[in-house]
Amino acid sequence: MTFGEVFASVDTADANRRAGLRSSLLARSMQVVPMVVIVEHSSSYLDAISGWEGPIKYPILFDDGTDLARENIARFVRAFKPEDVVRITKPGSSAWGKSAQERQAAINTALAAAIHQAEPDWAVSFKTLKSTGVVSPGVVVMDPMDWHWAAGLALAAGRFEPIVYVRGPERPYQELTPAQAQAYNHAIGQGLRKLGLSFDQIGDEVDAITLAFRLGVKIKTGPQERDRLATTDQIGRQEVSLGGMRWAWSGQFMGSTATTVYQAMCSLFLPIDSAFIWDGYPSTGDWNRYDGTQAGEILASAGMKTEVFDEPRNSLAGFRGRGASSPVDASLILMNTKGAQAYFDLPMAPEGSGRPGDLPMLAQPSVLHMVHSFSLATPRSPRTVGGRWLEKGVYLYAGSVDEPYLSGFVPTPLVAKRLLGQMPFAAAVHYDDGQAWKIAVLGDPLKTIGPCGTRIGSIPDQYRRVVEAQGGHWLNQRAKDLLKAGQYTEAIEDFVLTNRDEAVVRLGGALLRDKPELVDDLAAKMIVQAAFRQGEHELVLDAFERISVDARKNRITQDALWLAGRYRLNRFGDSRAMALMRTNLRESQELSDAEEIAKIMARDSVPGAIGFLESLRLTLKSAGQRRALDRAIERIRR
Repeated sequence: MTFGEVFASVDTADANRRAGLRSSLLARSMQVVPMVVIVEHSSSYLDAISGWEGPIKYPILFDDGTDLARENIARFVRAFKPEDVVRITKPGSSAWGKSAQERQAAINTALAAAIHQAEPDWAVSFKTLKSTGVVSPGVVVMDPMDWHWAAGLALAAGRFEPIVYVRGPERPYQELTPAQAQAYNHAIGQGLRKLGLSFDQIGDEVDAITLAFRLGVKIKTGPQERDRLATTDQIGRQEVSLGGMRWAWSGQFMGSTATTVYQAMCSLFLPIDSAFIWDGYPSTGDWNRYDGTQAGEILASAGMKTEVFDEPRNSLAGFRGRGASSPVDASLILMNTKGAQAYFDLPMAPEGSGRPGDLPMLAQPSVLHMVHSFSLATPRSPRTVGGRWLEKGVYLYAGSVDEPYLSGFVPTPLVAKRLLGQMPFAAAVHYDDGQAWKIAVLGDPLKTIGPCGTRIGSIPDQYRRVVEAQGGHWLNQRAKDLLKAGQYTEAIEDFVLTNRDEAVVRLGGALLRDKPELVDDLAAKMIVQAAFRQGEHELVLDAFERISVDARKNRITQDALWLAGRYRLNRFGDSRAMALMRTNLRESQELSDAEEIAKIMARDSVPGAIGFLESLRLTLKSAGQRRALDRAIERIRR
């Protein structure tokens, strides 16, 4: 059978599985060049995408100069394990104008080149593919003036998805009205009709929508507080009424250009092949339908490496202890907890329970299904559970934007089964015939379990010549050259970006010991992260002490301090760790952090622990915070 015939044979499968099977076939058909390209400009990103040749592709990451972008790029590289990484610092040759028309033309040109270099119109290339039986199961909906265009272009070129252009809302990320949601549904339908694609029901040509522009995650449907639906659970439904019959599953990007490009590239190039499962629910009643142990057994039976925490190891202390020991190294996370936007309850937890800063570090990019109320109510805020997961590297996330009630979530073992059955992620986390509800999907709705192409043995010379002509620097060699030249911060960054944490630890440890004056804030922050990933918890403290007071306020850095500090306190009673944690309480969870420290202090002196908590009173801004402080003090007294 030809590839087109294999692709067309999917029509005989169950309608709810067809999109996943088609997406999986497209993923398997890729030929992957083992290099990662880092760009810093829109024009060089367009050039890099244009360098894809049909099924032959390589990952491209966007660096905007932030700590988050660097950590995400490094996290991707650790999972992808390329032969080499190249950074292109110069603007590219592709035109990138200021108007929507100019940018749309540039996007179309890059997509056409990535699909078929000889054909200047991507619509013609897609029609040719369709004549062979190959039709992508998804569509990308994009505003060319929006930050997320680059992520949308990646999925369009990576999955051969057509683009429908719309104008994003005047107030990005704000709650939508039902009329706005219906208008987007209508615009998407019109665009698909113009492309000659069928989309009226699940199982036809288009079963997935990726919203690549800044759209709110919620639709406000009525006057009551709980009158809200998830945007991605309404977009892709019939227009006859709000919550009509579904014809497509949807996902939406969330974050900066650099973050959303990371999300898209993870989905295209990284397989789901390992799992971390945390079940914070009791093994009784309806809670047991979401049993993490059962989900782990299902995934393990398919050959997937799993790490499962369930009763009796699923307490808050256990969660904090697991995070402190090492990063979570899994491509799929299944987590069940009670709670709200800014906290998660676990067994044997005090009032307030776990906070966003208690979430573990991720060694590699992860997909997350979280059974937890409100986790994605405000995903742009890292002060929330969902926002912090995204900041820590989750690239595809199913969670609730409001109170969905337990039955609103597909049970965790069933999610595992549906993913193993090659259902696309957005379908696996929703009930097949369910009404529009409150479960949102952030990221690529078409991600499936399975291989992401076949890797080419080594980087072909033609690709090396192209990126070198664009001014690219190969980071494996450049790191060595920078080290010889004594440019230590730059060398450390290149080591981080090429999966050389052990080199960062060796160099960072030597510099902090012998030449600490050469370790600036940026170098120290990178050493903190690499040292924790390498299990060098004492070096985390050494590097953190070198960071200036203002630079210490970085969330990513503070979280690493608290994880390493917990490890040092639990294992060795490290007084230095205690001192650093006491003076670096994290924004928006100061009381939770302070109570954790006070409990340890109370082993030696209850009055001293209470005095430490009382010292925070004048910094509290609300009566509610002061009452919470009083309750924490009472728990210490007990």
